[in-house]
Amino acid sequence: MGLKINREILTGQTWVNNPTPDAATALDPRTSPKPGQTVRLRTRTYLVEAVEEDSADTRLAIVRGACLDDDAQGEKLEVIWGLELDAEILDQEAWKSLGGKGFDQPRFFGAFLHTLRWNCVTATDPNLFQAPFRAGIRIDAYQLEPLRKALRLPRVNLFIADDVGLGKTIEAGLIASELLLRRRTREIVVACPPSMLYQWKDELESRFGLTFEILDRAYIERIRQAGGYGVNPWTTFPRFLISHRLLIDETYVAPLRDWLDNLRPGTLFIFDEAHHAAPASGSRYAIDSRFTRAIRDLAPRFEHRLFLSATPHNGHSNSFSALLEILDPHRFTRGVKVLKSRLDDAMVRRLKEDIRAISGGFPKRNVVQIDLNALPEESPELSLSRLLEEYRAAREARYAGATRRQQAEATLLVSGLQQRLLSSIEAFARTLKVHRKTMERIWAGEKVSAAPTKATKAALDLLTKSPDADDEDSQQDEEEQARQAENAVETATLATAGANAQAGSAQERQLLEAMSRAAEAARGQPDARVRYLIDWIRQHLCPGARLPGQASPVPDAAWTGLRLLIFTEYDDTKRYLVTMLKAAIAGTALAEHRIEVFHGPTPPDKREAIKRAFNQPPAEHPLRILVATDAAREGLNLQAHCWNLFHFDVPWNPARLEQRNGRIDRKLQPNPEVFCHYFVYAQRPEDRVLGALVRKTETIARELGSLSPVISNRLATVLKGGISRGRALQLERQIDAAGLDPDKQAVVEEELEATRERQEALRKQIDTLRGRINDARRWIGLDLEAFRDALSCSLEISGMAPLTPLQSPDGAPHRWAFPNLEARRGADPTWSTTLDTLRALPEDGVRGFIWRKQAPIRPVVFTAPEGIDDEVVQLHLEHRVVQRLLGRFLAQGFVHHDLSRACLAQTEDAVPRIVLLGRLSLYGRGAVRLHEELLPIAARWIEPERRVKGLTPYARDTEARTLELLEKSLLPNPDGGGTVPALVRDLLLKALPGDIAELLPYLEARARLARDEAEKRLLNRGRIESAGLVDILEDQRRRVAEALGKPLQMMLDLDLTPVEEIRQVESNRRYWERWLANVDQDLEREPARIRDFYTPTSHRVEPVGIAYLWPVTG
Repeated sequence: MGLKINREILTGQTWVNNPTPDAATALDPRTSPKPGQTVRLRTRTYLVEAVEEDSADTRLAIVRGACLDDDAQGEKLEVIWGLELDAEILDQEAWKSLGGKGFDQPRFFGAFLHTLRWNCVTATDPNLFQAPFRAGIRIDAYQLEPLRKALRLPRVNLFIADDVGLGKTIEAGLIASELLLRRRTREIVVACPPSMLYQWKDELESRFGLTFEILDRAYIERIRQAGGYGVNPWTTFPRFLISHRLLIDETYVAPLRDWLDNLRPGTLFIFDEAHHAAPASGSRYAIDSRFTRAIRDLAPRFEHRLFLSATPHNGHSNSFSALLEILDPHRFTRGVKVLKSRLDDAMVRRLKEDIRAISGGFPKRNVVQIDLNALPEESPELSLSRLLEEYRAAREARYAGATRRQQAEATLLVSGLQQRLLSSIEAFARTLKVHRKTMERIWAGEKVSAAPTKATKAALDLLTKSPDADDEDSQQDEEEQARQAENAVETATLATAGANAQAGSAQERQLLEAMSRAAEAARGQPDARVRYLIDWIRQHLCPGARLPGQASPVPDAAWTGLRLLIFTEYDDTKRYLVTMLKAAIAGTALAEHRIEVFHGPTPPDKREAIKRAFNQPPAEHPLRILVATDAAREGLNLQAHCWNLFHFDVPWNPARLEQRNGRIDRKLQPNPEVFCHYFVYAQRPEDRVLGALVRKTETIARELGSLSPVISNRLATVLKGGISRGRALQLERQIDAAGLDPDKQAVVEEELEATRERQEALRKQIDTLRGRINDARRWIGLDLEAFRDALSCSLEISGMAPLTPLQSPDGAPHRWAFPNLEARRGADPTWSTTLDTLRALPEDGVRGFIWRKQAPIRPVVFTAPEGIDDEVVQLHLEHRVVQRLLGRFLAQGFVHHDLSRACLAQTEDAVPRIVLLGRLSLYGRGAVRLHEELLPIAARWIEPERRVKGLTPYARDTEARTLELLEKSLLPNPDGGGTVPALVRDLLLKALPGDIAELLPYLEARARLARDEAEKRLLNRGRIESAGLVDILEDQRRRVAEALGKPLQMMLDLDLTPVEEIRQVESNRRYWERWLANVDQDLEREPARIRDFYTPTSHRVEPVGIAYLWPVTG
């Protein structure tokens, strides 16, 4: 049967490895416990680790222990035994409590027994996955490969480098949950970009039952108000989320260092978008950034490290090795070549295209080019483009004799104007207005001073690059962003006007005036893209849409269920587009609720509300069109009911284009195809270049995989100076032919692409993982019907209504109604926050009193929906509601005493049988649970007066048959049935103590065998992992010594290499020297630590229950 458990609140124990008092002998209250025994102190249960006896008075013995309770597991306690009021040594008396309240209902006993089984963990087998069956996820085999690799590492230092949209958050959550179950970690810190904080928090709580606090200024203020300024915020909760930018702020980092010290055992650091910590690219040798140094200081203080990034390699070998060294300094050393044999164990790399080809699960992506042609030559989209090209040529002619830097800066200014023109005339007009006004001041002879070089560079960057979604600037309000943009244009204009600005003033002034007139005349008018969009909306979303100013063809028109996502780069374009679309749909049904905006200034709670609304079924929320800036290109999953995306403008960095597409082209997209549209003005040469950029982006994603970030940056550099009409064809060819230079391509292919799982190997990997899933499913034994009934039983025991079935949509998981526990008289007020996880989410993101009063409790399901479905809540073993309900069974005999833990059930078998159940637990240092399993002993039951030698256990085959009968008899609606006569019940209750006494020695003998086997496997695991680490360190020592033996002149051309890169190499060489000096200590300390973890220090057998199986026939 393989009955097992991992989590319990203890009721009493029989110690197998330590002498225990006779069950009939009362303990002397002055007797102190022995190491290895279990005691109850201050309402908690502790494993005694050491005792210091007092020779004069045994009552003054000092007892040191580690807590066994789940919510304080491993916490240390030191007491003077005789001075504790409630001190108690737990002994065999616990077996006598079985059956003390008669027989439990079979359903309740079954719920209790199943709960223990589902909560079983073991560290004996790294191939036995336990977390996937405890989580609220749809299990895909490929997502278990990171977990497989993690469980084979002595320290979980793993890099998940899977492609965008493959579910790295889920993979990281599985590893974190498994480590928590195996007691290899207790505290977790997740660092991610600011825009991802709430998505991480929601995913980890809803799917894995892991509650995280976001550590920010507001949290620190709240903690200080409650506990004073001396409280270290990192000590106030076991799991935190923190944004990248705060990891270089001493306000947050200094207390984190204090909490971690040099190394805090049992800690896990999950580092999302880890490529941000890679040293920045130099010409030949990458240089440490401030963020690199900050992460390098913090990461080694965590016992386990999990890095996530779809783009881990920036083309620099030493940058890649430096990032990997932060992950695992035992396997990798900065500046030392990365070996595939070492990387295979520490990295997982799969591409979406490969997974799609092998197992599906992802939509087909259709990139749709929309050609806009037959425009009049005088249309502003075309005429402004021609005028701007003339303006560029005039300025270039004037700058012919300037320095190369001055020419580049002048080119960047025009490039910034061009990017805005290609986005929208509205964005161009606002920028042009400031530029023209500043030039007029210069031409008027006004004395103006150019900004310093650093300020000029910052202004040109702001002008030519849209702010990153996580830049602080992007989160300013719209007025502040507009002010900063205007200041940047003014600064850039002053810096690039040139000393000879008056020389070309007449022509340039004429061109600026012509562009201003054309732009101002076109502002507020629908351009060709807007006209196409409105027509598309009329055909697919609402027949009442029309051009602004026209009458609606279908007044009060209803909307279809389709949803549309539109991206643009600039806030000016966003405002223009929203104005146009709102005018186009005015007068249609619920028009005021159809469009929403997501941009940098959108506050976190509003972002979550928009995401939920857009992912709700269309019949339940009127939102149909989401207009977003690049603030939404990361951290938002918008695929639940949307498979149409329009790029109103094309970003000049193809990585951003791919990130936009990833909002709907990802796992859990219900539609078999997604459509990503972009516009091309066929009569405008610049658009042909952008069309080539889109095509190249698709080629990169489909064919080049890991090379994409490197080539993306290269393409962005190609376009940095803008798109000159005279060079348009040349630029188009450059983009089509773009690739890495041969040296960098060879480095990336050797160091990273070799790790990518190709389709044939990936197919075999997935087949193997499917087999592991089946093994794990048999181990945990989770049956969804039994799981649901266990929750109902807990509710019924607590005096509440059980789950009740609801009408479910066709093809959807069966829905159940969860009772509103707050509505009953005398309800436990602590249920309020627990039930928050079941309530319909608040529109404004505020979970206050009014929301709790009005928000309904959503239906619950027990299998993962096909897509994103906020209508229901999936209950799983780690869900907070489930933890609380099943915790009642785990606490039987300790906190709760609802059950007698004895059962009388009926079977169709003609032989009366008995099953005695105990639980074996093995502990390591600090009371870490290393292994647990439920142990059954089954026998034919015979009346006591007819026994000759007492009850005799069955052989294994007959025992297995007995356990099958037991399982069947505990089902919510078992076949057959009837009532066992009262005479039989009384007879069995009377015989119960003697039956336990007769079968207990056999159970203890089986426990000794099971303990020996588990200890053997644990010690072997420790030997394997420690030996593997020794091999890694020895090999790395040899390779570092070889690298250090090479003179600096052999590594770099000192005459051509920038000084800062030479300094970085010298710094790395000094680090190699320190590493070699310390490696002997690591060889002694680290393998021993691994072996210690897997060495059991104590074990125990405790009572679970006793079951009688009585024939229906009597």
